Amino acid sequence: MSIRWIAEHRRHVVLGALVAVPTLFTALALLPELTIPVPSNNDDATHFLLIQRMSEALARGENPLDFWLPQVELGFPLLVYYQPLPAIAVVLLHRALLGTVDLITVFNLVRYLLLIGLPLTVFWSLRHMGLSAAGAAVAAAASPLLSGDFRYGFDYDSYLWRGFGLFTQLWAMHLSFVVLAVVWNTLRSKAQAALVWGSLAITALIVTHLIYSYMMAISFAVLVVAGAESRRDVVRRLLRYVIIGVPAALATAWLWLPFLSQTAYAGVSPYLQREKFDSYGAPAILGWLFTGDLMAHGRLPLITAMVFLGIVAAAITRTPLARSALALFVVWLVLYFGRPTLDGLVSVLPMHDSLLMHRFIGSVELFAIVLIGIGAGWCFERVGAVESAQRFALAGLAALVLLLPAMSERAAFYGLNTTWMRQTFDAIERDVDARTILSAIRDQPSGRVFAGLRSTGYGPLMNFGIPFNSVRFSDLLVFNAIPLVASPYGSASLNADLLWDFAVDRPEDYQLFNVRYVIAPAATPMPEFLRPITRTARYVLYVAPTTGYATYGAIVDRQSVKEQTGLFAINRPWFNGADNAALRFHRFDYPASAERAVGEASAGCSRPTYAYERMQPSRLDLLVGCPDRSTLVLKITYHPNWHVTVDGREVATFMVSPSLIGVALEPGDHFVTAEYRSTPSKTPLFIGGVLIIVAELAYVWRERLRRLLAEARGRAKTSGLGRVVRKRLPQLQ
Repeated sequence: MSIRWIAEHRRHVVLGALVAVPTLFTALALLPELTIPVPSNNDDATHFLLIQRMSEALARGENPLDFWLPQVELGFPLLVYYQPLPAIAVVLLHRALLGTVDLITVFNLVRYLLLIGLPLTVFWSLRHMGLSAAGAAVAAAASPLLSGDFRYGFDYDSYLWRGFGLFTQLWAMHLSFVVLAVVWNTLRSKAQAALVWGSLAITALIVTHLIYSYMMAISFAVLVVAGAESRRDVVRRLLRYVIIGVPAALATAWLWLPFLSQTAYAGVSPYLQREKFDSYGAPAILGWLFTGDLMAHGRLPLITAMVFLGIVAAAITRTPLARSALALFVVWLVLYFGRPTLDGLVSVLPMHDSLLMHRFIGSVELFAIVLIGIGAGWCFERVGAVESAQRFALAGLAALVLLLPAMSERAAFYGLNTTWMRQTFDAIERDVDARTILSAIRDQPSGRVFAGLRSTGYGPLMNFGIPFNSVRFSDLLVFNAIPLVASPYGSASLNADLLWDFAVDRPEDYQLFNVRYVIAPAATPMPEFLRPITRTARYVLYVAPTTGYATYGAIVDRQSVKEQTGLFAINRPWFNGADNAALRFHRFDYPASAERAVGEASAGCSRPTYAYERMQPSRLDLLVGCPDRSTLVLKITYHPNWHVTVDGREVATFMVSPSLIGVALEPGDHFVTAEYRSTPSKTPLFIGGVLIIVAELAYVWRERLRRLLAEARGRAKTSGLGRVVRKRLPQLQ
């Protein structure tokens, strides 16, 4: 590249450097996220487990969009309630690479590319919204440099190994910018094809992240009004919003319809911090904003100053984009205040009862980045008004200098992240005893494993000798997809929060949860009912007496319960009381329209036998026997998608405490099969969604398809086969 070319294209070089420098900085600083395959103790542990199970489901011929995840929380069908596209992308990429790259590396590669690629996404999106190249470049440069003190926003605290591991939000962050740009142009355009691209963009976001889809739906409603040129334009834009929204909703019904119809079986933890539901209130959030802590925690608030510059520029210019960005920043800032400030007004929002309002910070930061671009673009226009390339270059250099404190703080944050990752990886690699124990577990019959809770009992000792709060042995079990009882990551199952009460010295807890194996430090005294089967210098692997994944039990009563809080209020005292040990269970009708309890009871089994057991990821086969009519309890989280056959005939299932599967059995020996089946509506709705997407693409590409068809016909006429057919056709007639 010659000096003359640089001089002639100085503005492009300046803007390219603005985007390239933070991108290259992030790529180098975060390279360990790709190169160090270490287990996680954040949400990435669940994400990688889901990806492993999805890959296995695909290989086994199960529905990859709806399967049972047996490893955590006594099992749960996560994809009935969770967005699948990010996991599917990793699995398909792994398949495309023909297994030459292991699954964890593919997962980390996708995460890494998304982490370093945010500036490119922001630049493309803002340019497509009509922002100047200079404004888009500055916004892109600032986008990966936010710092928010672990508040679940766009700052990379949300995504790194030492952070929260919000893999699907990482996808949603990119898609939010892309969808915003596409829908912005769809609402402004009069072209019919724009409607298709708007609908497809919304569809992609829905199957990537439901909360961000919810937030963007509200944002688009504001865009309809804020970006309009006149009252008539509001009506036109509203009509186009409906036209793109309806096909997107229909195309994704396979995801949200089962979610809504079975939401009662998705856990809502009573232990979740209240601020995650309610948010923090106006005084706290405005304090963070004006002190710079909201987006520039731990450093000079220069990025916050750039946001305020954007607010001033938007108020002065009042272009449709400026009006819209400012309106949406204010709307989401107010909504982020949450229930402490808005109180009853929150009830106006759809699905307000289950909203995690602390996640609204994502939309605040989305439009803060847009405002940074508007402010920077306005400043560069002032510079550009004077025809001086030198001044333009100096303005670009000044923008980079303003970002240096942010890069310096991020470098320190990422450096500590790298140090901790390497220390954790090295500690696990050195622990030969841990590999011995894992190998011994794989050689044993099926059963769940307990390796201590994270913060109680001997659990804190199971830390591989790492000198900070890092991965525990239970996280290593999750990483290796071994079923276990441990502190829950997300409390998705109705059983999850009782796992905190698991007691090492209570044999009934092992029996109830089928904890057949226990890993403990070699020097830790353990109860006598645990029998050691493998000893190493650091650990002992014990076996506990259980009846396997099923047990006969008595029913003490039948209770109708309306909400999860009612279930937990009954189940926690039950779990810690005498009925658990005596195998006496409550039977639940849940969810019920009214609360009531009746004295419907049945006796336990006097002489139970458990002759055969075979556990697969989504299936359990048993040969059991009892001389009495009794209830068989399967130690698997209850869900209506489980179907049970007894001696080849399907029988009704019901929920028993805490939230397990119960089946009434007649006296005698029985072959019992329990099988998880995908939600019946999911597959036909998915096929319908695919057809809608194909129809949309066919419409937008209709002229191209006509040309291809005409060309195919032309080639057929001139081919040798075509001439033979035309010659013989009169004879055949």
